[in-house]
Amino acid sequence: MSVCYFGTYERNYPRNSIFLEGLRRNAVTVFECHVPLWEKTVTKGEKFGFSITFILRFFIAQFRLLFRYVFFIPKHDIIIVGYIGHLDIFLAKMIAFFCRKKLVFNPLVSLYDTVIVDRGYFTTSSLKARLMRFLDRSACKMSDVVLLDTEAHIQYFRNELDLPNINFKRLFVGADDRLFSPEQTEKPKNNFHVMFIGKFIPLHGIEKIIETAGILKSETDIIFTLVGLGQLRSEIDKKINEEGLDNVRLMDWIPYNQLSQKMAEADLLLGIFGDSDKARRVIPNKLFQALAVGKPALTADTPAIRELLTPDEHIFTSEPTPEKIAEKIRFIRTHENICHTVSINGHQIFQEKLSIEKLGAELKTILMDL
Repeated sequence: MSVCYFGTYERNYPRNSIFLEGLRRNAVTVFECHVPLWEKTVTKGEKFGFSITFILRFFIAQFRLLFRYVFFIPKHDIIIVGYIGHLDIFLAKMIAFFCRKKLVFNPLVSLYDTVIVDRGYFTTSSLKARLMRFLDRSACKMSDVVLLDTEAHIQYFRNELDLPNINFKRLFVGADDRLFSPEQTEKPKNNFHVMFIGKFIPLHGIEKIIETAGILKSETDIIFTLVGLGQLRSEIDKKINEEGLDNVRLMDWIPYNQLSQKMAEADLLLGIFGDSDKARRVIPNKLFQALAVGKPALTADTPAIRELLTPDEHIFTSEPTPEKIAEKIRFIRTHENICHTVSINGHQIFQEKLSIEKLGAELKTILMDL
């Protein structure tokens, strides 16, 4: 089997890099027809994607993609449009139609859900909201298979976006085991180090982590480290200063290939605690990475989490309120044996189901069915 991985996708984003390497590890020949576009901006705010400069770059990228496909991509069986590919799908569909190829779309998220509902950049009645919804629906309708990360997410696409007849397939996100693996590091024995790594966006519920740190600030051995940037960073900075939270440390982005080493410094890794419906439908990258490095993780108890993981067996969960999160952190800190068992079980399920090779084999089976 051979595939063409197509588009302006972020090459190093886990959803893409894991699929590319996973297919190759399972004897699938992969040709990349790629022009960089999205990865040029790390933090994508509300204005990203709507400037004249971006629009011009996008159309130039489409011409370059077509040129590369026609003149440089060898014969193949299937075209896969990588994440972020909602705008690339129109060119990909034209190519698939004329070249008689099956078309697979790997969106990971709904643009409408992410930009409009979760981050609230525009109102639901705005022209931009209607555009996002149109792109979501059109991209799925033009594809032979659409790959999503959870059954809860699939149900959202079917119901909210009115796509009952689309051929959706669930494929978990996983983590890059070339970069994320158990590591040992020297840690202060008198501290319990709680760490969050990710974008400061509403989905993640960062403000609840800050409130949790406030509840626990008298317990001086519990230290919080938040690593990341994003939409809510300035608000978080302000709140930490106003509350005088000496137990919270902020760090900017660190290189992706150094995340595993940074995670090794933690006693507990945090997932997401947002109140949105989207937060209940996804399993974020950071949790798969926590499983890969063999660290215990704490996140909100959601339907998506329970599709894969059993609370208090593979992962710790709590209600997404600061009081309950603080209560669970206290429990984890004082039950070292349970914490150790959960981290071992979590790493084992990662090896069994979520490694690059396992996900690549599952994706290959989906493609073989086409």
